[in-house]
Amino acid sequence: MHLIESPHWPHTLFGRLCLILLSALLMAYALSFASSQWDKMQVRKNHMVYSVGKDVANAISFLDRLPVSERQVWLGKLARNNYEYTLQAAPADATDSIDLDIANEAIEAIKNNLEHPAKIRISVSTEGDKKILQLHLALSDGAPITIRLTASPYTIQWSMLSLLCVQLAIVMLAAWLAVRTATRPLAMLAEAADAMVKPGARPQFPARAPREVFRAATAFQNMQERMDTYLAERMQILASITHDLQTPITRLRLRTELMDDDNHRDKMQADLQAMQKLVEQGLAYAKVQNQLQADQEASSKINFDALAGSLAQDYCDTGQQVSLRGKSELTINTRPLALSRLLGNLIDNALKFGSEVEVILSCDKQCAFITVQDRGPGIPEDQWDAVMQPFVRLESSRNRDTGGAGLGLAIVAQLALQLHAEVGFANREGGGLAVSVRLPLQAGVE
Repeated sequence: MHLIESPHWPHTLFGRLCLILLSALLMAYALSFASSQWDKMQVRKNHMVYSVGKDVANAISFLDRLPVSERQVWLGKLARNNYEYTLQAAPADATDSIDLDIANEAIEAIKNNLEHPAKIRISVSTEGDKKILQLHLALSDGAPITIRLTASPYTIQWSMLSLLCVQLAIVMLAAWLAVRTATRPLAMLAEAADAMVKPGARPQFPARAPREVFRAATAFQNMQERMDTYLAERMQILASITHDLQTPITRLRLRTELMDDDNHRDKMQADLQAMQKLVEQGLAYAKVQNQLQADQEASSKINFDALAGSLAQDYCDTGQQVSLRGKSELTINTRPLALSRLLGNLIDNALKFGSEVEVILSCDKQCAFITVQDRGPGIPEDQWDAVMQPFVRLESSRNRDTGGAGLGLAIVAQLALQLHAEVGFANREGGGLAVSVRLPLQAGVE
């Protein structure tokens, strides 16, 4: 199964859940912080307007009661952080209104708190990079007075932001632990399912795995035991039938030797020879399955090039056209018998359906590669998976000359499973098939 995904989207369930939760938490905390700052601004604005209205009205009432000579002295004492008083008259460009909501609200608050109604004119002056709103009105005796309002800069509450960051980190850690707790059992089940590919394998789970994981593990193990039993019974039946067939085939071959009709004798012997090949391949397949089931062969260090070269030379000694090309110069830790049988089956299959068989060796830092290629009819790409199944033959092989039972590549598949190798196919230009085996290097490589 192939998944088409965005390169920016995590490929694991753990990563996706973490990304979703992290994004949601960041947005939630950002909205909470913005909302708290907005509320703070509104409270500060309302408090400022109310305070300015009350304080300015009280200051004007106080100045009204002072002698004219003492007013200048008290102006500095009545000043606040963001507004002050002067005895200046309104400039010529002063207006009766301004398009600024907070200024209009402050003017309205001042008017509502004055003891005597007064007309307030407005002007704006600039000092450096600051804009100053000036409110001009007259005292009860007609003396002018100006209130200079300066907007105080808004500051972010860094302590609150730091607190939110700490809270976010705690929640993110809790979310990470929750996601890991939720997704780890899925990874364990996937590992257990992979382990089931090899017959006889039993998935291992940590002692503190969740109860649901243990229930799934028990179900996996029960299913694995049933599958092993069915496979063993199938292989036993196949081995018994193929073994028991050898005796009657041998008797029939002996009886054909006594026939007088040479034509019929040759035909019957050819049929018996084909049956004998089927029996031998069936026994070979059952043997591979039983060996895979019991995992009897131990790993050992071998010279990879020497094994392939020796096998290719054996075929050449019997008159077969098998050539060897390439070197790996590796000493690998593997099952030599299984590897020899795998390579031998590939060469036999190539000789059966093609010619000019060539074995190519190569390697990289992680794997050793064996490629067996021929000049036969090849295999259609849509049949590559099917030919790895037992007793599956292409139409081109259903003839007396090849005598195939559809087990050669099935045995290769089982041997590759035992060696933890991967088998791939490719049709060659000009005709022919190339079968490659990717053998991972293990700790014993030198």
